Amino acid sequence: MEPSSLRDLCVDKVSLQPSPFYAQLPWMLKNKLLHKLTRRGKCNDEVLSWLLHSHLIELDVRECVISGQTLKNLSRAKNLRELFLPEPPLVERSHFSESSLLRVGEGNPHLRVVSLNGLCGVTDRVVMALVGSCVWLQELHISATPITDHALAALATLTHLASLNIAKTQVSDVGIQQLVCGGVGNSLRELRIDGCARLTDYSIESLCHYCTHLSILCFHHCPRLSERSQTLAVQLKSQSVKQLTWTIY
Repeated sequence: MEPSSLRDLCVDKVSLQPSPFYAQLPWMLKNKLLHKLTRRGKCNDEVLSWLLHSHLIELDVRECVISGQTLKNLSRAKNLRELFLPEPPLVERSHFSESSLLRVGEGNPHLRVVSLNGLCGVTDRVVMALVGSCVWLQELHISATPITDHALAALATLTHLASLNIAKTQVSDVGIQQLVCGGVGNSLRELRIDGCARLTDYSIESLCHYCTHLSILCFHHCPRLSERSQTLAVQLKSQSVKQLTWTIY
């Protein structure tokens, strides 16, 4: 193992006691501090206000407790590509309001990857706003949120979406049909719909017909699926699918 550089040693030392002087540092050092502090869960709204900058590409605060104030400040990171927000149980499901989450796409049109799992502030309006602002979105995680089929209709317009996690939501066969009949049908590679209690065999049939490039499909714990879905799953497994999970009731 190579010895740590003097710069890395200094960053380690400085990261032990966050300070307003972070705001004066070059963006490359801010990135190193962000990497260390976010993984330690030591970033809050104040610290992030010192470290956000226009060259930032990825922000992963899943281990940190932040508020809507940070979402408001995200416009400083105008070139942000990836955003991962904290999830329950680290924060309450109601921690972020719908109005604060509507800001996620605002000022960040280059977002490619967004994770908002488990947050009840993630509504159809939030998804629609995100789709309207971030047309290059490739990966979206919104499991265990109160979205409906209206959100899937909006997502159907995205032509670059390759990975979608809508597990444990109240979407129905109608929403899945709308989703796969849009541009997403050709681009989707990974889909999680496990725990979606309203889905039936019709959704699995639609996915098999329209999403021919799927490599990961999870639909376990969907109580309305029958042996028909099992048959379709076996057919998918014989193709290029790398991961396939299901439960038949």
